[in-house]
Amino acid sequence: MRVLKVSIAWVLYPSLASAFAPGSTSKLRTPTTLRASDEFVVGVLGDLHMDPRKMEDYGVGRSHFLPIFEEANSKHGNVALVSLGDLGESKSVRPEETSELFAGTTECHEMAAEFLSSFGVPYDVVGGNHDLEGLDEFETDRDNLEMYLRVHNKETPNFCREIADKTLLVGMGSTVFRDAVYTSHEVTIDQQQIDWFEKLVKDHPAEDGWKVFVFTHAPPNGSGLRVLQENHVVNGCCWLNHSNEKQCKKFIELVREHRCIKAWFSGHFHLGQDYQDSITFPTIDPKDGPYPNRGSCV
Repeated sequence: MRVLKVSIAWVLYPSLASAFAPGSTSKLRTPTTLRASDEFVVGVLGDLHMDPRKMEDYGVGRSHFLPIFEEANSKHGNVALVSLGDLGESKSVRPEETSELFAGTTECHEMAAEFLSSFGVPYDVVGGNHDLEGLDEFETDRDNLEMYLRVHNKETPNFCREIADKTLLVGMGSTVFRDAVYTSHEVTIDQQQIDWFEKLVKDHPAEDGWKVFVFTHAPPNGSGLRVLQENHVVNGCCWLNHSNEKQCKKFIELVREHRCIKAWFSGHFHLGQDYQDSITFPTIDPKDGPYPNRGSCV
């Protein structure tokens, strides 16, 4: 089975993956035909921080993915792209004209959506800590979030896509910036998404053959990934829902309990290119017991 094709140059897909959230009308999306049900290719894009002055670099990165996608489409067609959020540059991209931050603006998200769509495969995105940063354009998080969802053709901040037989791509996105209790750069998954995710993993057990690949901007606490002590840790924006002890622990508890979760992809730290411990593994075989409590998740 071909599990994933992943790169830190990262990729996209036009929102064919929506959520089946509690209280939501979103549905699980599946490809029209799973031609080779056990094969799939997913491109994963980290923090793009797109800057319209540097589009040549993004074109070069995309060119690395296109042959991989073309080959996969010709073989089995189970192909998708997921962006891990932080789509725009968090500074002015026209400093001689304006001091407005580019990240989180309509212009930013429309440019990012166009870029992600240009890979020619379905894409989805999870919101990062900069994706609702359109402070000059939007007065509220709600208005900023509505634009983000509309531009990326998303019904909800979370998504679920069946990429291959009993294989789910699942994402959750941050929904708070202005209304953050502490730092605005904490990646906050709201309770509705957490409840939805818990139900999803309960309803798709490993014992029935399900495999779940999770995507969030920041990692869950307990992942063991290298972090930036002097930036994210001390400022309370390192892990998902960092400042809420109960919610912060919930994600790794679900990983430990549900062996269907096979991998969890995150960005945020900008370290994956250089450090081996930007990837962690379960320390012991699941058959030997639950300790050290990273379940079956990479």
